[in-house]
Amino acid sequence: MSGPSLVRTPTQSAEWRKIHDGMRALWKACLPDQQGGDVARSLTINFVAVADADAASDLASVAQRLQSRSPCRAFLVLLDDAAEPGRAELAATTRCHGSTRDIVLEEISVRVPPRAFGQVPGLVRPLLMNDLPNHLYWARTWPTDERDYDAVAKLCDHVVVDSRRFAEPARHLAAVAARRQAGQRLSDLNWLRLRPWRRALAEAFERLPWQPGTKVEGAVRYGASATAAAHLLADWLGSRLGARLALERSGEPTLACPESVVLRTGGFEIDLAIARNQLRVHVSTPEHCYLPFTVPVPRSEDGDLLANALDQA
Repeated sequence: MSGPSLVRTPTQSAEWRKIHDGMRALWKACLPDQQGGDVARSLTINFVAVADADAASDLASVAQRLQSRSPCRAFLVLLDDAAEPGRAELAATTRCHGSTRDIVLEEISVRVPPRAFGQVPGLVRPLLMNDLPNHLYWARTWPTDERDYDAVAKLCDHVVVDSRRFAEPARHLAAVAARRQAGQRLSDLNWLRLRPWRRALAEAFERLPWQPGTKVEGAVRYGASATAAAHLLADWLGSRLGARLALERSGEPTLACPESVVLRTGGFEIDLAIARNQLRVHVSTPEHCYLPFTVPVPRSEDGDLLANALDQA
């Protein structure tokens, strides 16, 4: 017996003021052909995403991955210098099983020039479905004018950023930390990417008689795409261990996480290095050199990481 399948409607275009009518038309397009069939919404969240125009395909992929984990009404906002505000593209995806149809994604995509971004909150607000949690995915660098971010963030219960996209990681991470300390519910996809590293370091320290207060030094080696992740990991080790770590930018430029970490404390050494989608960890003491152990590094797509961030919110 075959399982459910996903069917996406053809994309429709609508003026902003007629999006409600367009969504009703999508509902009719999702009705099954069988006599007596019906369609129902199975949406669990409102999802608002803001990205630059060159990330359009990435954003569409994220929305499609969410439909199986967190069915949603998704507002995909693309900042495009060449765009003229006023029109939206609409589509829906249904999960089909026999005559049963469940809508698992309602997608509203708009392109706006940065100068017109102030119109976006007024567009999104009346289209949010009542009684569902609202999540914002800020899929671009931290804004120069934070009022743009605030205008959308205040509509949402929870915000997800991806510090991998930050143009100035150290400064922008500090801005994010300040907002989190002020009480904003804010998650970072990079923090989820670092889970294997944190797990590996915790296992490594189980092999050492380390005591709080012991001096810890070392280095984090990283490539261009892992600058923010390296800062996050170094800050975490600093807060947990009082570690003083040098940041060495010389690693593989496409890796989203650091390439290696070396820690030295009280005559002990911990050496982590990534190879073939796993972390290889060496622990040595003045008396022993332990056999290395490995921790897998899953190849998680942004959509999977985002779904995990939403689950944990």
